[in-house]
Amino acid sequence: MVRSILSLASILVLSALAFAQDEIVAEGFGEGANRDEALINAKRAAVEKGIGMLLLSQTEVENFMLKRDQIITKTIGTVKSYDVLKEGKSTDGLFQITIKAVLSKATIREDLAAFHILIESMNKPRTMVIIKENNVGNEEPSNSSAETAILGFLKDPYEFDLIDPSVVQSIKSSQQKMAEIAGDAAAAAKLGTGYGAEVIITGTAVSRTADGMTQNLGGMVSVQADVTLRAVNCATGRIIGTADAHAAKVHISPNTAGNQAIAKAATDAAKKLLDGIIKEWTNQINNGATLSVNVSGVTTFRNKKEVVQTIEGIAGVSAVRERNWDGQSKILELDVVYKGNASGFCDKADGLKMRTGSGSLAVSGVEGTRINLVAQVM
Repeated sequence: MVRSILSLASILVLSALAFAQDEIVAEGFGEGANRDEALINAKRAAVEKGIGMLLLSQTEVENFMLKRDQIITKTIGTVKSYDVLKEGKSTDGLFQITIKAVLSKATIREDLAAFHILIESMNKPRTMVIIKENNVGNEEPSNSSAETAILGFLKDPYEFDLIDPSVVQSIKSSQQKMAEIAGDAAAAAKLGTGYGAEVIITGTAVSRTADGMTQNLGGMVSVQADVTLRAVNCATGRIIGTADAHAAKVHISPNTAGNQAIAKAATDAAKKLLDGIIKEWTNQINNGATLSVNVSGVTTFRNKKEVVQTIEGIAGVSAVRERNWDGQSKILELDVVYKGNASGFCDKADGLKMRTGSGSLAVSGVEGTRINLVAQVM
């Protein structure tokens, strides 16, 4: 064991990684059902090498060996830029790619180049922002100071792919839709999916005048605002992160002061929320994304076991969680954690023979990270 640990340490030390003050350079090799998937795996491999170079003692190497997955998940090792050194296909048709990557040791939010690599690796998820806004007692659906501030923050400099705000305005005009998404992450996810979003940010923004402050401000009005945000993965209904912020502004017009205070609080909350989104996406890149998989044609309990075992055997699948099975509708709902992307999973699942019994799986539809399969059981 000691010899293998020392060998690993030697390999890490001699792996030709060059250091800059805030950067590590490492090569990574990846393989996948498509080029994007192979590239993601190459980035993951480079990150793992970079983490290895930060291990300074034999004890750290031992801990790394014992808790490898946890360390990779928790350590910030972000791909800032990369060059493709070699790419091609294996004899069995899998895409292979080797990269030289620059890893940022800075936090990803402070390193825009690293963030752009991350969002590219996630295929630039489309994001929708819907905020219920009350500005000093006015709760018109047209109120959009918070949304405008958040959209501006996400667009520049982070270059999010955003749903058109005009679409959001039509949703805000419906009290029923706004009530549905207010406290229900699943309802918010369903609404976002209906408009092509993969992430939906919902929340509230409220501003109020500060009583008793006018006399001390020479006739100006002080308004304080509170903004609360929540980001939801539209495919799984899972809450990615939450954030809140408070701000105050002074103006001769209460309405203007309220809009300014809401915009400031919304921007501050968005900065906090982005940390949660980054953590979620980095975890997906390093440890696998959760795909929402519905399998139709599952008629019996035995069929269900066959389907689950077959999907568990797909290369890159690290976990399969059963959400629901309805024998009458013959639909099995699963959450599948997969190290790659939806396209790569579909490439492997389509036409795959059952591990037990007879029959196969077929892909019948894909929408973002939502995948529909048909169990063709014989």
